[in-house]
Amino acid sequence: MPDMFQGLDPIPLASEPPRHPPLTCAAVLGAGAWGTALASALQRGGIPTWLWARRPEVAEAIHNRNHHPHCLPQIDLPSGLGATHDLAHALHGAQLVILAVPSAATRDTARKAAGLMTPGTVVLTASKGIEQGSGALMTRVLDEELGKVMLTGSIGGPSFADEVASGKSTLLTLAMPALARNHAQYRDAQRVTGSLMQQLARAGVTLELTPDVIGAQVGGALKNMIAIACGMATAQGMGENARAGIVTRGLDDMRRLTLAMGGRVETLLGCSGVGDLFLTAGSEQSRNTRLGMRLGRPGGSALDAAGELAEGAVSVMSVQILEREFGLRLNVAAAVRDVLQQRVPVEQALQRLLHDNARSVVAPVARMPRPRSLKPGTGRGGSETTRPVTQPWGLSYA
Repeated sequence: MPDMFQGLDPIPLASEPPRHPPLTCAAVLGAGAWGTALASALQRGGIPTWLWARRPEVAEAIHNRNHHPHCLPQIDLPSGLGATHDLAHALHGAQLVILAVPSAATRDTARKAAGLMTPGTVVLTASKGIEQGSGALMTRVLDEELGKVMLTGSIGGPSFADEVASGKSTLLTLAMPALARNHAQYRDAQRVTGSLMQQLARAGVTLELTPDVIGAQVGGALKNMIAIACGMATAQGMGENARAGIVTRGLDDMRRLTLAMGGRVETLLGCSGVGDLFLTAGSEQSRNTRLGMRLGRPGGSALDAAGELAEGAVSVMSVQILEREFGLRLNVAAAVRDVLQQRVPVEQALQRLLHDNARSVVAPVARMPRPRSLKPGTGRGGSETTRPVTQPWGLSYA
């Protein structure tokens, strides 16, 4: 029987993590709320960190006043956190680089950073999106722009930026192909992730590890679409049953796309799947949920949310490339697209999502093989006994 949690390597809560040499320099590219929060966590964990900001005035405020003028305004950023508008300065000597820019800006940022990093640097994407025009997940974008000379991966999970920046307990998934034991750079990846784990723990962040970047990123991208649909249902007054139904439909979308792309369903049981989904779809702090609520109100439209980017609104369009490539129909994505493009009223889109195509959601259940019949035998004294027969599907009990 396959291990239900194969592919995940959560850190045991009661055990002391192995000791690794500490990381001495990190860089986070993108000074939005999420990038600022990740940089703050790294700095609080004892990793000297530089945060790259696109706007000079933002970099100046963070660097000199430990304060972000626009994002996380109520939070004092950790002392020593560096911020700069100079990309080369931010990347100089970095052992770990995290790209925390929107999915639409990831390729351009990676291209500019490529020649400024040392081969073998660990480069993670913190974006939960799908690229427009190509349908690429963000780790594929990194590999294409960095020439596969870096150790690439993704980091994400159920995490509101203000809580991470404040040091509140958070559990995230770090996915990296090099974490597979048969990977040529497994030892390098293990060393860096081990150091990162023990240092981030000081900032209240625990990491679970997996080599499955596909499952981790599909979960992160599709949960945003599901949150939009849940927000629409809330604004329509449809109730908790309907929201639970939308989440169920969305989880099936995640499962089918993950399998089609070669990922592991088990990864979706971790932080980057159900964990992130429950947080995002269940809270009005989520930008995607708030967008859905705007869409779901009478007279609402996508234009109402023009001032606040929601990754789900971008990915719900770009995922169509993957749907065509793998011959899938993602039910939640289709419903949200219909509303965003004003093809179908919100109520009709949600009713169709919940009540149509029910048979496509539940996968057929494999029938268990029937055990061989037990043959009677003769024991001592002539009494009939039965000999236990090994079950053909290979289950064994110690």
